[in-house]
Amino acid sequence: MSDPIRPPVALPKYPGTDQTLCQICGCTPAQFTTFRQHTGLIVLMVFRRRSGMFCRDCGLETYRSMTAATLIQGWWGIFSFFITPVILLVNLANRRDVATLPAPQQVPGGRRPVEPGPPLFSRPAAIVGVLIPVAIVSLFVATLFH
Repeated sequence: MSDPIRPPVALPKYPGTDQTLCQICGCTPAQFTTFRQHTGLIVLMVFRRRSGMFCRDCGLETYRSMTAATLIQGWWGIFSFFITPVILLVNLANRRDVATLPAPQQVPGGRRPVEPGPPLFSRPAAIVGVLIPVAIVSLFVATLFH
């Protein structure tokens, strides 16, 4: 039985090397990883996953956008309030896979890598997303001790 996270097929490689290619831009080197996004909907939850080969820049952009969305949308449910920190920690661990790669090298016929954009905590959604659980916990504590 194959691993459900790792791809069961041969990955595209740059001719003449053992370097794998990024699925977004086609640059090399690339690393297989998975980023997740969680949305809490009071009673329901929505999980999204993006798995594949990422160069450093495309992987960082994917990490930042999915994590920022989780920070703002992930807290809105009883179970989601506890699942969101787990998703954030998993994304942070998987970020290491791509963040340690050298700068992407464009190959003939490939595109330029995606611009990774501003760091996670320079994005307004991420800042607001961190304040949401703080506000919820503060309100909960305030009602307990009132």
